[in-house]
Amino acid sequence: MKNMKRGVSLVTVLLFMLVATIAATATYKWLTSEGRSSASRMMQVEAKQAAVAGIESARSWMTYHGNDVGAVVKQYFQNKKKPINLDNILPDIDKTNQNFSVSIVAVDASTNVYKIKVVSKGTSRNGTTHTEAAVMKVSGLYRVRVPAKEEHEVVDIDYNFA
Repeated sequence: MKNMKRGVSLVTVLLFMLVATIAATATYKWLTSEGRSSASRMMQVEAKQAAVAGIESARSWMTYHGNDVGAVVKQYFQNKKKPINLDNILPDIDKTNQNFSVSIVAVDASTNVYKIKVVSKGTSRNGTTHTEAAVMKVSGLYRVRVPAKEEHEVVDIDYNFA
């Protein structure tokens, strides 16, 4: 009878060790997958923040550089409404491998208040991208025409005072 008790306790200990090993493995896999998904979410957020920073940079540039914005709008219409990239004009983010690319893709100049559609593509450190779009109303831009020479009638002064 004593030998049977020893066999039961050995099987019980082995079963307990098997359950503990399965639980430890499952916990390890859950923690590592959670860490990977957290890192992925962080990279997506970085890309979104870079895209939003691009839109804010474009908004700031449009606020303080009205003449340049007017020139870009004119260039947009002269290039048959093709998108214009603003990357050379806007400052970069100070972070390594995190940046944005901003383009003007549409302009509505039917009224004095222009509507400019801007698309910003943000990139995170690992290359994840996110795209944001914004429509900005811009006023204070003037349509400039080259002045034409006015023709005046020549008046004979002597005739008027004689």
